[in-house]
Amino acid sequence: MKRTVPRLDGPARTVARGELIGLPVRVSAANDAGLVGLSGTVVDETLRTLTVRRADGRESRLSKDGATFEFTTPQGKVTVVGGAIVFRPEDRTKKVR
Repeated sequence: MKRTVPRLDGPARTVARGELIGLPVRVSAANDAGLVGLSGTVVDETLRTLTVRRADGRESRLSKDGATFEFTTPQGKVTVVGGAIVFRPEDRTKKVR
């Protein structure tokens, strides 16, 4: 069964096709209510997770699927649905729609 991937447009597509490591991020919505509001800098990315270094120095591994992320770019804040970026980092740049 083929999974349906949410489509992104505008600035969200641009961010999702670019490098996420090093970008400031905040969890704006998640299946786990305890993760909402968590913020920091993306330090690693895998197929299904983002690793975020928080202000206190601790690292948290977050599932991409089931969360909505707000990335801060030089152009402003951009919201990206995590389900749309569930790809290996090297493939994400080609597969994000």
